[in-house]
Amino acid sequence: MKLSKKQLENLSDIITRRDDSLKAVGALEMRKAQQLNGAYAVELEYEEFKKGMTEKYGEDVQIDMQTGEIVSSSNTLKKA
Repeated sequence: MKLSKKQLENLSDIITRRDDSLKAVGALEMRKAQQLNGAYAVELEYEEFKKGMTEKYGEDVQIDMQTGEIVSSSNTLKKA
């Protein structure tokens, strides 16, 4: 007993589409991993910058992102 030609073609088509889908998922996972690594690198860069600013201006400061003004809510701003 064997599959008909039409059944074999159908099965082959299904397997090809399944393989293509799995490859696409793999490619997406690879891009996801790359994006996560990039986000982690930016987070490390942010933490380093934050550490430097904390050492320079103190713990309790806020930065106005429009003007760059540094404000301390406890009035303990270190002098730069």
